[in-house]
Amino acid sequence: MDEDRDILGKADALLRRHVPPRPGASEGADVPLLTELITPVGPAAAPAPAAPPAAPRDTATSPRDALAREVVAEVVNAVQARLAQDLERRIAQQLTTEVQAAVAAALGDLRQDIANAVGDAVAAALARRPNR
Repeated sequence: MDEDRDILGKADALLRRHVPPRPGASEGADVPLLTELITPVGPAAAPAPAAPPAAPRDTATSPRDALAREVVAEVVNAVQARLAQDLERRIAQQLTTEVQAAVAAALGDLRQDIANAVGDAVAAALARRPNR
């Protein structure tokens, strides 16, 4: 568990170093909550008129930006792989428990059904026999 916190703490620290904070935003205030509505503000709020395709921009980036992108991509991949493994393990544990309970319940029902069927068959066989 401490290892999980450690890797997530490192990822947070790395992102804080390479993503400049928004001016006037306190810690965590720049991240919207799931319950908040996000509405565009300013010129981006109005739909932009159709513009001709832009000429290809110079895609050269500084080595620092390239390094930051590589590191962020690596961290995202590592966290994604780790979360996928943890999720798979937890689902497997929960499903195993639920499947075992369902099988036990089904076996209990089958035992009762078999006992009832045997009892009915014995009663029917005895009823067909002539009385002695």
